[in-house]
Amino acid sequence: MILLVLPSCRHKDDPVETSTYLSGVLSFTMPTYVLPGEELTLVPGGAVNPTGSVGYSWSTSWTSKTDTTKTETGTGDGSWTVTVPSAIGSYTIYCNAFASEYISLSATKDFYVIDPTYGETLTGVSYQVDSTVLEDPRDGGVYYLVTTGDKVWTQNNLYYKESGVSYDYSPAVDALFGRLYTWEEAMEACPEGWHLPSDAEFAELAGSYVEGSAFESGQVFNEAAGVLMANASFLGDRMWTFWPNVNITDESKFSAIPIGYAVDYEGTLRFTGVKDYSVFWTSDEEEDFGIYRYIYVDKSNVFVGKGDKKSFRASVRCVKD
Repeated sequence: MILLVLPSCRHKDDPVETSTYLSGVLSFTMPTYVLPGEELTLVPGGAVNPTGSVGYSWSTSWTSKTDTTKTETGTGDGSWTVTVPSAIGSYTIYCNAFASEYISLSATKDFYVIDPTYGETLTGVSYQVDSTVLEDPRDGGVYYLVTTGDKVWTQNNLYYKESGVSYDYSPAVDALFGRLYTWEEAMEACPEGWHLPSDAEFAELAGSYVEGSAFESGQVFNEAAGVLMANASFLGDRMWTFWPNVNITDESKFSAIPIGYAVDYEGTLRFTGVKDYSVFWTSDEEEDFGIYRYIYVDKSNVFVGKGDKKSFRASVRCVKD
């Protein structure tokens, strides 16, 4: 963006126009993904008037209305309650902080209204929605099941609400993406009668669908990524970017989707690797590290890694005892 400053003529007695911005950085927080018609209360912060107070106004991409929630001399924090649209799609909310004799500050947030029902916002997964399901008695979570050999696996990621964190702090996508857990949480997260799979159980699963392979724990699973990956789309966008060397078949109906992982860095969670990585904890461990299996978008193999038990967060699948 190029800003052009043009000269203008001004009489001696004309008032001087201010060109001083309010101090600070205006911001507000909200989930990236929300449910249709969900009501949100947004609280602005960060804008400072060095000589007085700040007022706030709000607007959206789906209406032409501007709502002033606080005048410069008014009371309150300028918070705003809004009901998001019912239609699935992408939207924007705008906040403006203002004060007389100062140039205002603005902040915007893009968000998505999603439908948590499979086949709507998330498509292309191989969940057997017409088959037997596991309903978690603790919170009502529903998990689709697939049998491989003598093992029964959950097909969708665990989203037990009393543990882990929502992807990008957005509970609306829990049922679609699952939640992200530390290794210590993952070891306790599966419902009664189910457990976090060992690396050997992952090896057995992958080996069942790669001809001539008998994978072992700790090995790279060569050419096994495609049989575990779902050719999924989210809000119409393909989740795994196309790479010709990765043949996505989801033959196993494991239906891995790339929601990445999270790392707790000095008390702040950083969500990383969406559309690039799918990462799953195993029950194996090595001192302070838990062992995980991961798929990378442009590789045909399933790799093994290790993450700190307390700060690294990954997805969880469960296997029946």
